[in-house]
Amino acid sequence: MNKISDNNIKNNTAAEIPNPSQLSHSPVQLPPLKALLAFEATARLFSFSRAAAELCVTQSAISHQIRLLEDFIGTPLLLRQHKPLALTEAGATLYSVVGDCFFRLQSVTHHLRKSKNRVLKIVAQTSIAVEWLAPRLPLFQQQHPDIETLLHMESSASSLDANAFDVVIGTWPTPAGFVSQRIRTEWWFPVCAPAQYELLDLTQPSSVFAYPLYSSEQGEDWQLWRQQMQLREPAKTEMSQVSLALLATKAVTCGKGLALSNSFIAGDAIRQGQLKALTHWRYQLPWGQYQLHYRQDSLSRNAIAVFNHWLLQQAELSLLTELKTTD
Repeated sequence: MNKISDNNIKNNTAAEIPNPSQLSHSPVQLPPLKALLAFEATARLFSFSRAAAELCVTQSAISHQIRLLEDFIGTPLLLRQHKPLALTEAGATLYSVVGDCFFRLQSVTHHLRKSKNRVLKIVAQTSIAVEWLAPRLPLFQQQHPDIETLLHMESSASSLDANAFDVVIGTWPTPAGFVSQRIRTEWWFPVCAPAQYELLDLTQPSSVFAYPLYSSEQGEDWQLWRQQMQLREPAKTEMSQVSLALLATKAVTCGKGLALSNSFIAGDAIRQGQLKALTHWRYQLPWGQYQLHYRQDSLSRNAIAVFNHWLLQQAELSLLTELKTTD
């Protein structure tokens, strides 16, 4: 009996198994991709015509590609005389591999594309978030369905963690790590309900002092307005304090009194006839200019650029007509 040593087994095994590094340098002979696509669709649908419709090509183009694939492999893949079409043994073997490969490719590309599309996280000051941005975000989603957004609102800069967001919108200072752009020149002006509007002397700004005033700035906003209008301080005013300009605007919607507001907060209500605006008594509130803060180094920078462009366009479109010619 011949004896075979362990060394002989090891040597023979090493000779039979190719080194992967050597294989990687060898030219790979793969079938044409178009031919594989045509074959996979035809084998799955058992029809030249349905495969052609799915791939948006002619039926003759499908047949031609499968002929190329059969020539490449050197054996028939389809039983063309069979009704419906049937696969040969070689065709069934190839389809089991090609179908699996295409499914895996589809799955991994879907996963990669989904993981790439991060949620764009936006935080906006309460006034602009509630009355202006939130009602318009569905339009952004309709125009840009590939960008998912998450809107959050904050009432003050002290409670804001800017690091959790890609875009920050408000009258706040620029957060660390962000760049800023002013959205537009923001004018502030008195607003009131239509019934209250009828009681005012529209030739005399001082007529507002005869009615309750709502302030979100401990009266400083009205004091600055009075100075801009070059009015004397009234002997007596009825001033109600609220924490937000949005609340001041809401307070006068259905009752007496006036509040200082702007196009972002009151614009839609003015257009709907719920509020009247005294835009000829406008002024610029020093701390009332809205800024668009965003990260330039964010992984979502492309989505940020698209959103910023859209927001600036919407800001111009929604500006009250009587303010559009104001410098």
